[in-house]
This record gives sequence, C-alpha cells and structure tokens, in this order.
Amino acid sequence: MTSIDLKSFLPYRLSIVEQRVSRRIARHYQDSAGLSRIEWRVLATLAQQENLSASEICRFTLMDKMPVSRAISRMLAAGLLLQKNNRTDRRSSLLSLSDKGKKMYRRIVPAVLQEEQDLLSSLSVAERKVLEKVMHKLESALVE
Repeated sequence: MTSIDLKSFLPYRLSIVEQRVSRRIARHYQDSAGLSRIEWRVLATLAQQENLSASEICRFTLMDKMPVSRAISRMLAAGLLLQKNNRTDRRSSLLSLSDKGKKMYRRIVPAVLQEEQDLLSSLSVAERKVLEKVMHKLESALVE
C-alpha cells in the first residue's frame, strides 16, 4: 500500500499554512467586529469591487454558495451591505458595502495588513520575491 508523508505532501502543507494564517488574521475581524471568516471575505471582496452578485462573490473567493448566502443574509440584517436589483439578471441582486460596512472594513484593514507584514518579516526580501513568484506559478498552474 502506497502512503503519503503528510509532512512533505504539498496540498496538506498548503492547507496547514492557510489555516494558520487565517486563524492569525481572524483575531482582528472576529474580536473587533464579530465577523466570521466568510463574512470577512465577503466584506473584503465588496470593498475591492462593488455591485457583485452572490454568485460572483463565490467565483471570486472560491467559497461555496450556501455559506456565502448565509453570510450575506447576516450582513444585510446587520446593515453592513446594501442590496439592489440586478437589471441584467432579475434572478439575482447586486451587493455593495453600506456606509457601516465601509467603516468596519476601514477599521479592520490596518490591523490585518500589519499582521501580514509581521508574518512576511520572517522572510528576507529575496525570499519574499521567491514566494511571490512561486505563488504566481502555482496559481497559474491551477487556473481552471
């Protein structure tokens, strides 16, 4: 029987790194704003590009539709999002951040960016460049 050494298996290692990074960053949006991981990703996505449908958010973030829909419902109820009819597709609506959502995003971002810098500070400038290059290559290889 062939076995996998998880300590050197790339998918496993990437998953572990992703989980640890996400947990570290989550402190900032969970503790200060009470957001879940999915809610944070919806908030960050809509801060980058407004007027997206839930399906577009799912495609952009690679998150599943049901958890995203639940997060959007909670965020609409909390007044973090605005919703309007989609003129080109009446089956969906377009979402954007409300003023309250924008304010929350602006409050969280400095801490999240600082956390990213703290993490990257463990790498030299050359290592950061290599990491960026490797990430780009992996992402390109995985485009569906």
